[in-house]
Amino acid sequence: MFFRIKKIKGREYAYIVENSWKRKGSRQKVKGYIGRVYGLNLKNEADFFKHFNIEDAESYLQSGDFAKIIKDLAEWEILRHGISKDEFLIDLANARIEKNGKKVAFHINEGFMCSLTLRNLLEFRAEGDEENDGYRFARAFVEAGIKVPQNVFVGLFGKLYK
Repeated sequence: MFFRIKKIKGREYAYIVENSWKRKGSRQKVKGYIGRVYGLNLKNEADFFKHFNIEDAESYLQSGDFAKIIKDLAEWEILRHGISKDEFLIDLANARIEKNGKKVAFHINEGFMCSLTLRNLLEFRAEGDEENDGYRFARAFVEAGIKVPQNVFVGLFGKLYK
């Protein structure tokens, strides 16, 4: 699956699309609507640990809840890209990002932060193949537009195999 961006009346909208192979070649099917896309640039180079006043990264990662750390990472990217919580409804606990009651997606870094990508991260489960799980987990962060610090990624990945 991948995201497809459509321009309609000068605005961009994101859809999730799936490829399937038929006798005549590849066919694409729209699986769902993601929302209006807001392209954002980095506005703040805030350090993850300094933003949350974390002095001991090791203890934060060991004692922290998996979902809480994911939410902290999402909140950090929201801060770094100057996303206004007055303009958008950002409910990280329920993986919802909306504006005026409608779904939206933030095009940040190389991905799209939206309800779907946040949910994929919060509900991520290891399948038992550590190498494949590591690849899938890293891809989930990229798809969500979150540039997770390496030591945080390693700590979170370790929590999957406890």
